[in-house]
Amino acid sequence: MSVQSPFADLDGPVALVTGGAGGIGTALCRMLAARGYRVVVADLDLTAARSVADAIDGSAVAVDVGDWEANRAMVDHALRRYGRLDLVALNAAVNSGQRGSQPLDPRRYLATNRVNVDGVVFGIDAVTGALADRGGAIVVTASLAALAPEVSNAVYALGKAAVVGYVRAIATHLSARGITINAVCPAFVDTSMLSVKTRAVLTEQGFPLLSAGEVAAAALALADSGGTGEAWAMVAGRPPVRYDFPPVPTTLHADGRAATLSLG
Repeated sequence: MSVQSPFADLDGPVALVTGGAGGIGTALCRMLAARGYRVVVADLDLTAARSVADAIDGSAVAVDVGDWEANRAMVDHALRRYGRLDLVALNAAVNSGQRGSQPLDPRRYLATNRVNVDGVVFGIDAVTGALADRGGAIVVTASLAALAPEVSNAVYALGKAAVVGYVRAIATHLSARGITINAVCPAFVDTSMLSVKTRAVLTEQGFPLLSAGEVAAAALALADSGGTGEAWAMVAGRPPVRYDFPPVPTTLHADGRAATLSLG
């Protein structure tokens, strides 16, 4: 999947970051540019995306990540502008605003998962062809809520857990095309997505927050690691650590032999 671009002969790999105008997204874009990447800053807010892109000599594109065709248009923009794609950070996310103790608001539920789940699944599908041209990496911003019960925001936890499950499941198929995919799972991060109420509680209790830069650095280290299908947990004051999921029980035949299955 290649598109002729007048910029294709320029030096340097190309990265695409969704939610690129947010806290973690901006940090990712700046770090990638400092590494020599040409960066496509993708965000629903085009004005904010342009501000980030202008600061790093990148390119901005508006994208509604929950829209199937918009994801394809985003990739087409990257290929027209730079002619290749090497690293993708699927970082766009929203807070559900749905407290676990409240009756479920179906509109909030659908709107949240449209970004947090569809935005990752559609994004992966949209970038696969371009990354497969020369091999590449996808890193997904998930959450510690995917790995441990987040009782205060179950809808948000549901979406992030779905994303981690998808990353783990799709990794083998992407690996066959030369693409790695991993998820970084941070605890509370000091960005505008943190609700006022949650921030107040954390501040009152002196609970330390991760910085956007710390999460961005961990995400890029994960993309560089060569591993795939992994989820890395992050909490303030500690280095990121790979989360090792416990093995599931083995299915047994009646005679006690382990049953194996390959569905392809």
